[in-house]
Amino acid sequence: MWHEDLGIDVIVQTLKDEIEQYRLLNATDAFKKSLILIQKKFPNCSSGEIMDILQMACKLYACTSGEQCELVITAPSSFKLKARKTKVVVNNILLYAERNITLTGYSISEYFGEMIELIIQKSTQGVYVNLYLNDTQKHQDVIERLSTYASKFIKIFSYNQQDGDKMSALHAKLIVVDGHTSLISSANLSYHGMQGNVEMGVLIESPEKAREIESLLKTLREQKVFKKLR
Repeated sequence: MWHEDLGIDVIVQTLKDEIEQYRLLNATDAFKKSLILIQKKFPNCSSGEIMDILQMACKLYACTSGEQCELVITAPSSFKLKARKTKVVVNNILLYAERNITLTGYSISEYFGEMIELIIQKSTQGVYVNLYLNDTQKHQDVIERLSTYASKFIKIFSYNQQDGDKMSALHAKLIVVDGHTSLISSANLSYHGMQGNVEMGVLIESPEKAREIESLLKTLREQKVFKKLR
């Protein structure tokens, strides 16, 4: 049973720290740490009671927090920087995708292979994937791998190089998941982009910004800037 001296501030701060760390409002696993900490502080509370209050607080947080933005970095492990790492963020947002994934790739190397497998796995679970590639000739391995699982859930688009400009390219690096979470970064989907270089980006939790990105990509498709391969 709830103790009469239960400190709501403790629960609120603990929950806030968890949300800020994981950004996974719909994942029960993200609150295991909160559960343990609160149980230690208030041993009279049952696990079920604590989880109920955490879930209610999480829904309130999602309704009231509005847009959120945080810095994401790539840097060698020897650099001691207080920011979430690009590779970890990319893996997490793909792992927890439930409806759709939009991803642009200027450079996708073999290093990103495990995450390509994760994208394929998501497509087999009914998650829609839109992949925009800059140079399809350099990404034949990726295209062939995805083509093995070709279905209505995977669409691949190729950038049409502009006439008279051999240097023009799809240089944007972004991922949009479930119409809410957007990662916009300088990092390519490669070893140096995920781990070796110094790269920076922002992770944005905003349905409005996600819709704007999707709308811009749709407009570019309509203007034949991208052509559908599959």
